[in-house]
Amino acid sequence: MAPVNFPAALKRQLGFLARSCQSFDAGYHDEAIRIAQCIRVLIHDTNRQKSVLTHLQAKHIALTSSCLDIAARIRPGMRALVFNGMGRFEMGPDGARYFPKLGDAGQRYDLPVEQWWTQTIFILDPNTFVSRKDVVLTAADKDGGAHVDAALTATYERLVESGDLGVFIDKLGSQVAISGHHYVALRQMGHEILDSPALVALSH
Repeated sequence: MAPVNFPAALKRQLGFLARSCQSFDAGYHDEAIRIAQCIRVLIHDTNRQKSVLTHLQAKHIALTSSCLDIAARIRPGMRALVFNGMGRFEMGPDGARYFPKLGDAGQRYDLPVEQWWTQTIFILDPNTFVSRKDVVLTAADKDGGAHVDAALTATYERLVESGDLGVFIDKLGSQVAISGHHYVALRQMGHEILDSPALVALSH
Protein backbone atom coordinates (compact mmCIF):
# COMPACT_ATOMS: atom_id res chain seq x y z
CA MET A 1 0.00 0.00 0.00
CA ALA A 2 1.38 3.39 -1.01
CA PRO A 3 1.94 5.86 1.84
CA VAL A 4 -0.59 8.66 2.18
CA ASN A 5 0.58 12.04 0.97
CA PHE A 6 -0.53 14.12 3.95
CA PRO A 7 0.51 17.53 2.55
CA ALA A 8 -1.74 16.71 -0.42
CA ALA A 9 -4.50 15.64 1.97
CA LEU A 10 -4.17 18.97 3.78
CA LYS A 11 -4.30 20.86 0.48
CA ARG A 12 -7.47 18.97 -0.46
CA GLN A 13 -9.15 19.81 2.84
CA LEU A 14 -8.18 23.48 2.50
CA GLY A 15 -9.71 23.42 -0.98
CA PHE A 16 -12.92 21.94 0.40
CA LEU A 17 -12.89 24.59 3.11
CA ALA A 18 -12.37 27.49 0.70
CA ARG A 19 -15.23 26.31 -1.55
CA SER A 20 -17.56 25.89 1.42
CA CYS A 21 -16.71 29.41 2.57
CA GLN A 22 -17.49 30.74 -0.90
CA SER A 23 -20.83 28.92 -0.87
CA PHE A 24 -21.65 30.35 2.56
CA ASP A 25 -20.89 33.85 1.30
CA ALA A 26 -23.18 33.23 -1.68
CA GLY A 27 -26.06 32.66 0.73
CA TYR A 28 -25.89 28.93 1.43
CA HIS A 29 -25.40 29.32 5.17
CA ASP A 30 -25.90 25.65 5.98
CA GLU A 31 -22.61 25.06 4.16
CA ALA A 32 -21.15 25.94 7.56
CA ILE A 33 -21.73 22.32 8.55
CA ARG A 34 -19.25 21.22 5.89
CA ILE A 35 -16.82 23.84 7.16
CA ALA A 36 -17.08 22.10 10.54
CA GLN A 37 -16.35 18.74 8.97
CA CYS A 38 -13.17 20.06 7.30
CA ILE A 39 -11.94 21.61 10.54
CA ARG A 40 -12.64 18.38 12.41
CA VAL A 41 -10.59 16.38 9.89
CA LEU A 42 -7.73 18.87 10.17
CA ILE A 43 -7.54 19.14 13.97
CA HIS A 44 -9.51 16.64 16.02
CA ASP A 45 -7.94 13.39 17.26
CA THR A 46 -9.81 10.42 18.70
CA ASN A 47 -8.72 7.03 19.99
CA ARG A 48 -9.33 5.57 16.53
CA GLN A 49 -8.58 8.45 14.18
CA LYS A 50 -5.73 10.90 13.85
CA SER A 51 -6.13 14.40 12.47
CA VAL A 52 -4.28 15.60 9.40
CA LEU A 53 -2.15 17.87 11.59
CA THR A 54 -1.19 14.97 13.83
CA HIS A 55 -0.16 12.91 10.80
CA LEU A 56 1.97 15.87 9.70
CA GLN A 57 3.41 16.19 13.23
CA ALA A 58 2.28 19.80 13.13
CA LYS A 59 0.11 20.26 16.21
CA HIS A 60 2.69 22.80 17.40
CA ILE A 61 2.04 25.33 14.65
CA ALA A 62 0.12 28.58 15.14
CA LEU A 63 -3.36 29.28 13.83
CA THR A 64 -4.88 32.72 13.38
CA SER A 65 -7.42 33.86 15.96
CA SER A 66 -9.72 36.80 15.27
CA CYS A 67 -11.55 36.42 18.59
CA LEU A 68 -10.99 38.76 21.51
CA ASP A 69 -9.13 36.85 24.23
CA ILE A 70 -11.94 37.19 26.72
CA ALA A 71 -10.47 34.69 29.18
CA ALA A 72 -7.44 36.93 29.70
CA ARG A 73 -9.74 39.82 30.60
CA ILE A 74 -11.72 38.02 33.27
CA ARG A 75 -10.08 38.81 36.59
CA PRO A 76 -10.52 36.80 39.79
CA GLY A 77 -13.94 37.50 41.25
CA MET A 78 -15.37 38.77 37.96
CA ARG A 79 -18.32 37.06 36.27
CA ALA A 80 -18.69 37.29 32.52
CA LEU A 81 -22.36 37.58 31.62
CA VAL A 82 -22.33 37.29 27.82
CA PHE A 83 -19.73 37.37 25.04
CA ASN A 84 -19.83 36.97 21.27
CA GLY A 85 -16.38 36.73 19.74
CA MET A 86 -17.11 35.63 16.16
CA GLY A 87 -19.91 37.70 14.66
CA ARG A 88 -20.98 41.27 14.22
CA PHE A 89 -24.24 43.19 13.95
CA GLU A 90 -25.14 45.85 11.43
CA MET A 91 -28.16 48.03 10.78
CA GLY A 92 -29.03 48.71 7.15
CA PRO A 93 -31.93 49.77 4.93
CA ASP A 94 -33.33 46.25 5.05
CA GLY A 95 -33.05 46.01 8.83
CA ALA A 96 -30.47 44.41 11.11
CA ARG A 97 -28.24 41.52 10.20
CA TYR A 98 -25.78 39.28 12.00
CA PHE A 99 -22.78 37.98 10.07
CA PRO A 100 -19.13 36.82 10.38
CA LYS A 101 -16.48 39.45 11.01
CA LEU A 102 -14.02 37.85 8.55
CA GLY A 103 -11.05 40.22 8.15
CA ASP A 104 -12.71 43.11 9.98
CA ALA A 105 -12.40 41.54 13.41
CA GLY A 106 -10.26 44.28 14.91
CA GLN A 107 -7.72 41.76 16.17
CA ARG A 108 -5.58 39.11 14.55
CA TYR A 109 -3.00 37.10 16.46
CA ASP A 110 -1.50 33.61 16.53
CA LEU A 111 -2.35 30.80 18.92
CA PRO A 112 -0.94 27.27 19.14
CA VAL A 113 -3.39 24.76 17.67
CA GLU A 114 -4.67 23.41 21.00
CA GLN A 115 -5.21 26.89 22.45
CA TRP A 116 -7.02 27.96 19.27
CA TRP A 117 -9.19 24.83 19.43
CA THR A 118 -10.23 25.37 23.05
CA GLN A 119 -10.38 29.18 23.11
CA THR A 120 -13.65 30.64 24.41
CA ILE A 121 -15.58 32.23 21.53
CA PHE A 122 -19.00 32.58 23.21
CA ILE A 123 -20.21 33.08 26.76
CA LEU A 124 -23.95 32.41 27.05
CA ASP A 125 -24.16 32.96 30.79
CA PRO A 126 -21.67 33.03 33.69
CA ASN A 127 -21.53 29.22 33.71
CA THR A 128 -21.59 28.44 29.98
CA PHE A 129 -18.38 29.06 28.04
CA VAL A 130 -18.27 27.78 24.44
CA SER A 131 -15.09 26.97 22.51
CA ARG A 132 -14.41 26.39 18.84
CA LYS A 133 -14.11 22.69 19.65
CA ASP A 134 -17.59 22.64 21.17
CA VAL A 135 -19.19 24.17 18.08
CA VAL A 136 -17.21 22.18 15.49
CA LEU A 137 -17.69 18.75 17.05
CA THR A 138 -21.42 19.19 17.60
CA ALA A 139 -21.91 20.47 14.05
CA ALA A 140 -19.81 17.67 12.56
CA ASP A 141 -20.88 14.79 14.78
CA LYS A 142 -24.51 15.59 15.54
CA ASP A 143 -25.83 18.21 13.10
CA GLY A 144 -25.16 16.55 9.77
CA GLY A 145 -21.45 16.91 9.09
CA ALA A 146 -20.68 13.22 9.46
CA HIS A 147 -23.71 12.12 11.48
CA VAL A 148 -27.19 13.32 12.39
CA ASP A 149 -28.32 12.78 15.98
CA ALA A 150 -31.87 12.91 17.23
CA ALA A 151 -30.83 15.56 19.75
CA LEU A 152 -28.19 18.27 19.75
CA THR A 153 -26.43 19.52 22.85
CA ALA A 154 -28.34 22.07 24.91
CA THR A 155 -25.55 24.63 24.46
CA TYR A 156 -25.50 24.21 20.68
CA GLU A 157 -29.27 24.60 20.54
CA ARG A 158 -28.90 27.90 22.36
CA LEU A 159 -26.49 29.04 19.64
CA VAL A 160 -28.92 28.03 16.92
CA GLU A 161 -31.71 30.23 18.23
CA SER A 162 -32.35 31.36 21.76
CA GLY A 163 -31.86 35.10 22.08
CA ASP A 164 -29.10 34.53 24.64
CA LEU A 165 -26.71 36.66 22.58
CA GLY A 166 -29.20 39.35 21.67
CA VAL A 167 -32.42 40.09 19.87
CA PHE A 168 -33.49 42.20 16.90
CA ILE A 169 -36.44 44.56 17.06
CA ASP A 170 -38.57 44.18 13.93
CA LYS A 171 -40.58 46.94 12.22
CA LEU A 172 -43.56 46.20 14.42
CA GLY A 173 -41.51 46.57 17.57
CA SER A 174 -41.45 42.86 18.36
CA GLN A 175 -38.33 41.12 19.62
CA VAL A 176 -36.87 38.45 17.35
CA ALA A 177 -34.14 36.15 18.69
CA ILE A 178 -30.90 36.44 16.76
CA SER A 179 -30.30 33.03 15.24
CA GLY A 180 -27.49 31.26 13.44
CA HIS A 181 -24.61 31.91 15.83
CA HIS A 182 -23.27 28.42 15.08
CA TYR A 183 -23.17 29.10 11.34
CA VAL A 184 -21.53 32.51 11.78
CA ALA A 185 -18.90 31.07 14.14
CA LEU A 186 -18.05 28.24 11.75
CA ARG A 187 -17.69 30.62 8.80
CA GLN A 188 -15.38 32.81 10.90
CA MET A 189 -13.31 29.75 11.82
CA GLY A 190 -13.01 28.95 8.12
CA HIS A 191 -11.62 32.42 7.56
CA GLU A 192 -9.14 31.98 10.41
CA ILE A 193 -7.90 28.63 9.09
CA LEU A 194 -7.42 29.93 5.56
CA ASP A 195 -5.68 33.02 7.00
CA SER A 196 -3.14 30.92 8.94
CA PRO A 197 0.17 31.09 7.02
CA ALA A 198 1.87 28.29 8.96
CA LEU A 199 -0.97 25.90 8.13
CA VAL A 200 -1.23 26.85 4.46
CA ALA A 201 2.56 26.47 4.08
CA LEU A 202 2.30 22.81 5.13
CA SER A 203 0.21 22.04 2.06
CA HIS A 204 2.97 22.94 -0.40
